[in-house]
Amino acid sequence: MSKRLIIFILILSLLIPIIPSRVFADDTVIMKNIFMDSAYGGAVGALIGVGFMLLSDKPDQHWNYVAFGAGGGIIAGAAIGLASSTKALAEIENGKVTFNVPEVKTDILQDKRDEKTEVVRTLSLLRYNF
Repeated sequence: MSKRLIIFILILSLLIPIIPSRVFADDTVIMKNIFMDSAYGGAVGALIGVGFMLLSDKPDQHWNYVAFGAGGGIIAGAAIGLASSTKALAEIENGKVTFNVPEVKTDILQDKRDEKTEVVRTLSLLRYNF
């Protein structure tokens, strides 16, 4: 039973990029990016799991490496997609307000007078498109 589930997940993770873009809700670019990052993360995680499985003494008894790799890749891909798609806590666009997980931007500044390096982190709370 678990081998069938793992094979189904592997096949699904390889076929998802073939789905046309109009399948995604509201044709939003953000959801498409998150979905594609999750799919690619799952595929890469599954491949890493296969690599670790093949390095073990009895590869046929370690299919769970593939499942753990795919699951970890999906979670990491979704996190990367979410982090790269949102910029501010609240966004106002076309009269609609959306709340997101804000992105923390880090800049490293160097003062030329006293040769000190300073790390500056910024967090956008509101984004409004005119």
